[in-house]
Amino acid sequence: MKRHRQDDGSSDSEILEVEERRSNLQQNRRKKIRISNNNRSSAVGSSDILSDEEELYNEEATQSLTQQLNVEELENAPAENGILETVTCTNFMCHEYFQVALGPLINFIIGRNGSGKSAILTAITICLGGKATATNRGQSLKSFIKEGTDSAVLSVKIKNKGDSAYLPETYGDSINVERHFSRSGQSNFKLKSSTGRLISTKKADLEEICDYFALQIDNPMNVLTQDMARQFLSNSTPQEKYKFFMKGTQLEHLDGDYLQIEQSIDRIDGDLAKSLQDVAKFEEQARQSKGLLALSDKHESLRRKITSYAQQMAWAQVEEQERKLASYDQQLHKADDAIADAEHYANESSGVFDEANQELEEASRLVEESKAGLRPHQDRKDQAKQEHDGAKAEALSLQTEQRSIKDHMKTAGNQIKKTEADIQDEYRRLEAINGGGHARRLVELEEKKAEAAEARSRLEDHDARLSDLESEKGNAQRAFDRSKDPIPKKHREIQEAETLLGNLMRDKGHMQGAYHANMSRLLDALRNDGGFRQAPLGPIGHYVRLLKPEWSSVLEKSFGGALNTFVVTSKVDQARLSDIMSRHSCQCPIMVGNDDPISIQDNEPDEKFDTSLRVLEIDDELVRKQLIINQAIEQTILINNREEAVNTLSDARIPHVKQCFTHNIRRGEGLRLSYGWGGGLVQGHIAAFKGAPRMKTDIEYQISSSRDQLQGLKSELNELERVKREAQNSLVRCQQAITRHRKESADLRLAMQRAEDELEGLQDALDNDAIEEGRLDVLKEHLKEAKEDLRAYQGSYGDSVVSIDKVKAAMRVSRDQMNAIDVEVAKAEVIVRKAEAKITKFSERRDLALREKNGAIANIDRAKRDKVHIQGDRQDVSDTVVSFTEEASKVSPRVKVDDGETCASLEVKLAEFSKSLKRWEEQLGATRQQIAEDALAKGEAFRQAKEQVESIERLAQLLKITLVNRKDRWKFFQKAITARARVQFMWMLSERGFRGRLLANHKEKKLDLLVEPDLTKTGKGREAKTLSGGEKSFSTICLLLSLWDAMGAPVRCLDEFDVFMDVVNREVSMNKIVEAARCSVGKQFVLITPQSTGKISNGPDVKIIKYVLPSTV
Repeated sequence: MKRHRQDDGSSDSEILEVEERRSNLQQNRRKKIRISNNNRSSAVGSSDILSDEEELYNEEATQSLTQQLNVEELENAPAENGILETVTCTNFMCHEYFQVALGPLINFIIGRNGSGKSAILTAITICLGGKATATNRGQSLKSFIKEGTDSAVLSVKIKNKGDSAYLPETYGDSINVERHFSRSGQSNFKLKSSTGRLISTKKADLEEICDYFALQIDNPMNVLTQDMARQFLSNSTPQEKYKFFMKGTQLEHLDGDYLQIEQSIDRIDGDLAKSLQDVAKFEEQARQSKGLLALSDKHESLRRKITSYAQQMAWAQVEEQERKLASYDQQLHKADDAIADAEHYANESSGVFDEANQELEEASRLVEESKAGLRPHQDRKDQAKQEHDGAKAEALSLQTEQRSIKDHMKTAGNQIKKTEADIQDEYRRLEAINGGGHARRLVELEEKKAEAAEARSRLEDHDARLSDLESEKGNAQRAFDRSKDPIPKKHREIQEAETLLGNLMRDKGHMQGAYHANMSRLLDALRNDGGFRQAPLGPIGHYVRLLKPEWSSVLEKSFGGALNTFVVTSKVDQARLSDIMSRHSCQCPIMVGNDDPISIQDNEPDEKFDTSLRVLEIDDELVRKQLIINQAIEQTILINNREEAVNTLSDARIPHVKQCFTHNIRRGEGLRLSYGWGGGLVQGHIAAFKGAPRMKTDIEYQISSSRDQLQGLKSELNELERVKREAQNSLVRCQQAITRHRKESADLRLAMQRAEDELEGLQDALDNDAIEEGRLDVLKEHLKEAKEDLRAYQGSYGDSVVSIDKVKAAMRVSRDQMNAIDVEVAKAEVIVRKAEAKITKFSERRDLALREKNGAIANIDRAKRDKVHIQGDRQDVSDTVVSFTEEASKVSPRVKVDDGETCASLEVKLAEFSKSLKRWEEQLGATRQQIAEDALAKGEAFRQAKEQVESIERLAQLLKITLVNRKDRWKFFQKAITARARVQFMWMLSERGFRGRLLANHKEKKLDLLVEPDLTKTGKGREAKTLSGGEKSFSTICLLLSLWDAMGAPVRCLDEFDVFMDVVNREVSMNKIVEAARCSVGKQFVLITPQSTGKISNGPDVKIIKYVLPSTV
């Protein structure tokens, strides 16, 4: 290798000559270069000596290339990110749809002209944010849309793996970039993750991704399109090559940035000159203000006295407030003592209450046990009663059957008597034959006809009544079924009433039983919590006393959950209370109120009406206000009589009345009356309240009322059972009537048949008019059958009598059992009443202890409220002390007030001296403070202006130094990249046996090359235009690969690079490109050619993609 300077008068034009060195690397597939220092020195002519700096650049570039090529095994591994995986086009250029999967390293895309292979580079450029004009294939996006379609979609998939992946937690292993555009001019981007999830639609995000991976889509050296490749390889001038070189290495972009910095420095220098003039003005103003301040300082002694009195006056006020603060500290000490005494007494009262409560719980347990013992007796009684009722019903059925048998026996007896009479008549008839008997039979025939007609008529009339009896039986059955349905419900109501009565007697005087099981724990926690701004109130029922207990059920039901509500005065307290409720598993409603007073004086109805508010005694104003706001208790009137309530509201609309409550027919239930939208009266049912009362009221009245209600329920149960029995008896009577009807129907049918038989017999006798001795035998046979029927009925009657006796015996046994069970029930009820009496006794004792405990707790609360009040007053004074101290500290540090001085005396002295000073300041035109402030302000303005100017000067100097350093660095990069391109270009030419020179003139911005394909010839080499098409293309390919080696982009694209090459140069060039690509570890190459790949150096890192002409639609 020889280096020499071309003797053409240009100091910036460097020429490198490369002698051919045949290497054996094509055989062992390793690239090596051996250039010794001795050979290099001998190859340099005396007239071609380079500068020391240029020698150093060339030496470093040669060493770098030598180290790169001397690697024994150079493995070209794919990059983990920043390369393209797939390119997809829809309705783009000549393609309706096609997708190409690119290899991670070297890609050859082969296809005939018109197959659409160049559309891949165009799609990559446009999809990754490039402009349409940058492709040299169209002026706007709509020119790329396939004919016959209105829109196109492009998609590029970018690999995103490894440690340096871009936001892998967001995009995953790949980034899918889509660009949609239409003929109407609309265009948008979509950035999607590997799973297809849409991440962004902003082009700025796409530009950030391209910058992150160094995807220089608009760089003409990075994506060399078909037209750009043709221009670069065939027709480019030295100036155009130099432009390609500057853009491809990003040196042109840096040069533009440095030009902007120079312009900014020029603007700063201009602004700095103006600022220096302003500084001079500020300096003169500060000097004048300082002179005026010196004149004012001559009366400083007078000012010192004024200052001293002002300071003493300020601190005298502080001392006065501090004396008040000490007084409040003594009051707080006394309040702490009172709280301690009250807490001690409360602890003692709590112990007494716990003991009484334990006794009450034990008594309640005994009541429950005694009731549990009573319940089996009651169950046995109910079972015995059911058995007795069943036996009774069976006896009634047997008695009905017995009466039916009696009727059959009577009928059989009558039949026997009649048959015997007929036999006697037959004897007489036989005797009377031939002696006027025929005439008698004629008369008798007419009589029998009348009897037969009458018998048929009776049968028909009787059968007509069967449907009525069946209908009556159906009505009776339905009435019986209806009478059974309400009885189980009534039993449950009685059980609930008994439970409520038991709870009232057990919790007599203790209201916690009406609330949540954990209410006591919650209230204890609230009493011990001091973190509220204002202590919560609740549950509301604790603060409400009912003055008229007869309205308890109606008001408890209408208030609903409102009596379980707690009231706070701020959202902070609401959140804190809700948290405490959650911790104690006792969630209750919370209302937020305020302490603002509420007036209802002009909103209440006439005083003759009772209202919900007037029958309630509310202990807290905040609770009263919440009930007024949420329940309208001041405008809800109460009228006992239902008819009177309806008439009162129906006559005329009563002023200030929203609704009316009245009692219903059933005890405990009520009726709500209100005015509708049209002015009519609207009624609503109020069910009886089933729980324990939550409002404080007369507990004895509640117990008495619950007992009355329980007795009423039992009376209703008895009435229901009586109705059931009557319905059952009615059903039995209907069944018996149907049975009788059917028996009577059979008898009537038998009588009709008998009459018809007699008529027929008499008619036959008349027709034959002869002696019929056989008739007498028939009558005797009938007599025999009738007597047998009588004996059968008599046997059934005997069995019926025995069955009835057994049933009656069973009824007597069940009645005796019921009487015995009644005795046991009475004994168990005595035990229950005794246990309930103990509950009453222990409940009164517990109530007394509870009142003592509540009184002690109230004393604690009262003492704590007093303490809080004192603390509040003390805090006000303390805040005043702090405020006065802060204000006094602004005047001066703390000073001692002269003995005997007060705020008033100091104020008088301060006024006298201030008048004297004011007269002097009026002569100066301003006070000393104003003069000092003005001097300070102008001095500060001068200082800030000076510092600002100095800061700008330092910034300008720093920018200049930085720019110089950056330009030096830029020149270093420029020379280093140029030297590397030279060495790389020489090495690539030498691999084919060429020698050549690369001319780089940065001053004239030219880049050209001289190549000598024939080593046997001497000289500097030939210019590119004198070379053959293949030699020229090969040389330009070497230049392009040399420039690529100086670039850092991960993806490099080249279109139709071999159109001007012959077969030999094309094969050598393609192998050279492959070898250069393999040396660029991790870089992805996309090479497009219309020719076949031929004998290129194939391998696993080379992917060949072939395209055919696309189908047209």
